[in-house]
Amino acid sequence: METSEVQKFNIKNLLSTKGAAAIIASTVAIVGVGALGVSSSIADGNKIVLGVRAEGQPIGGLDKVTAEKFFTNIAAKRIHELKFRYEGEEFIITPEDINLTAQVDKATQEAFAYGRGGSTIGNFNEQIKCLLNGRTVNLAAQYDSALLDEKLNAIAAKVNRDPVNAIVEFKSDGSINKIPGVIGKKLNTQELAANLKAPLTTLNLPSGVIDLVPEEIQPFITTEDIASIDSVLGSFSTYYYPGDRGDNIWLAANSISNKIVKPSWTFSFNDTVGERTWDAGYKVAGVIINGRPAEDYGGGVCQVSSTLYNAVLLAGLTPTERTPHFFQSTYIAPGRDATVADGQIDFKFRNDFPHNVYLIAEAYGSTLSVYVLGTKADLGGADIAIEREGSDMTPSIYRVWYSGNEVIKSEFLHTDVYETPKPREEPRQA
Repeated sequence: METSEVQKFNIKNLLSTKGAAAIIASTVAIVGVGALGVSSSIADGNKIVLGVRAEGQPIGGLDKVTAEKFFTNIAAKRIHELKFRYEGEEFIITPEDINLTAQVDKATQEAFAYGRGGSTIGNFNEQIKCLLNGRTVNLAAQYDSALLDEKLNAIAAKVNRDPVNAIVEFKSDGSINKIPGVIGKKLNTQELAANLKAPLTTLNLPSGVIDLVPEEIQPFITTEDIASIDSVLGSFSTYYYPGDRGDNIWLAANSISNKIVKPSWTFSFNDTVGERTWDAGYKVAGVIINGRPAEDYGGGVCQVSSTLYNAVLLAGLTPTERTPHFFQSTYIAPGRDATVADGQIDFKFRNDFPHNVYLIAEAYGSTLSVYVLGTKADLGGADIAIEREGSDMTPSIYRVWYSGNEVIKSEFLHTDVYETPKPREEPRQA
């Protein structure tokens, strides 16, 4: 191109001279007003001033049409689709998907802005600075960040997976089966979008495939958490009649099943089961309110907490909060119950063993069973029994640890005092 040759000639000859600055200064002094006139003429012309560069190439002397073609060709070479890969599957985001476009007009205008638009003297000085020091124009781009987020979220939907807890199963033959947990995956789309912002806006897009590295999410119960579980430390069963009350028992039993209690952790029945409401699926059944039989949502749940209480005692765990009913329950022996009420009365126990324990609760047909699984060695070879002294109305309960027929230790747990059931209140007559 003739213009480029002229530009190369001017830059080469002027800047290769050791006294370039002196010559320019002399020229300004000698030419004076004539030079200023030339400067004004160049600045008001349709050519980019000498010394302006873009993409490492000189573009001084180009007119607007040629400059636009120059930037358009650069954009065509540098704009391409983004490729992502995860576990052998590829995902593609095209420039059209996110409205990725080069700002050719902006770059062209920026190139033409040097050495023009100011005063005659100011324009001339700017041209001299461009000639001596050079000026660089960078081609930028823009894209729709909302569309990018949408595409990345679509990719994440195929990459992400929820973690799955490890599970311990207690078989009918007495064996224990362990199912390993599954580590979850989550692609951090916000971080990925932030990392892509600079390459997209500067048109420095990665040429190869981007390998996605999602975050790992450990399940709440990991495979390691259940590794030491090898036996049933304690279990207990009670019986009920099917119906609304039985449905409530089934719901509550499911809520406490497949739960792990790590060393020093305290298990809360209310926190685990949640409120017994219609929205949670609970039905109206028999309860005790202020010492009187009544009907309310969640009737029957106390049988689950009581069954759990006995399994916990037989497993050697430590009850920390337990309250008896106002009067004796029909489904369990006196002194062996543990009542609960939303936001008022809770049953809690703590794991003082060095290893984790795992709860399994089953309610089928008319039988409710709770199993506490753990590490057999934590019991030190002892067997545990629950013994009672006193009458049915004032029972005293002890937990006794045996080694064979020998008593290792005897723990006094509590003495309950039951009341005689009050009659059900009759509705008032108008």
